[in-house]
Amino acid sequence: MKKIKYRKQPPEYLCGQACVAMLADVTVEEVVSVMKNDKSAGKKDIEKALDYYGIKQAKTMTKANNDSILPKVCILKVLLPKYGHWVLYYDGTYYDPEFGVMDELYPKARMQSYLEICADEYCALAPYRVK
Repeated sequence: MKKIKYRKQPPEYLCGQACVAMLADVTVEEVVSVMKNDKSAGKKDIEKALDYYGIKQAKTMTKANNDSILPKVCILKVLLPKYGHWVLYYDGTYYDPEFGVMDELYPKARMQSYLEICADEYCALAPYRVK
C-alpha cells in the first residue's frame, strides 16, 4: 500500500467517507457517490465502498480499546463526547478526517473497534471479505 494522502471531511459527519477516500486515493465526493450517502456512514456503507474499490478487509470488526495493539492498517470506530467517529490508522499514524494527521489518537476519543484492512500480501487476520 502506498503512502496515504490525507483527506479532511468536507462537512460534518463524512468521516467514514473520508477514510475510504484516503485508502482508495479518490475524493470524498466520489466516495459519497459510490455509497449513495452524504450523511453519517455506518459499517455496511464503509464495507460496500471498500468492496467497490477492491480493498480487502476483515469480515468483522474487532473490539478494541485505547490500549489495544492495532494492525498496520485499519479503520477505527471511536466514540467522542457527543458522537461516533471514524479514523484511519496507517502504520503508526492516525489520519483523523476531522482533527488532522496525528501520532496519537485525539485525546477525547475512546476506541470501540476496528476494521482491519489488508495492506500488503501478508494480512494478520483471516478470512477477508472478497467480492
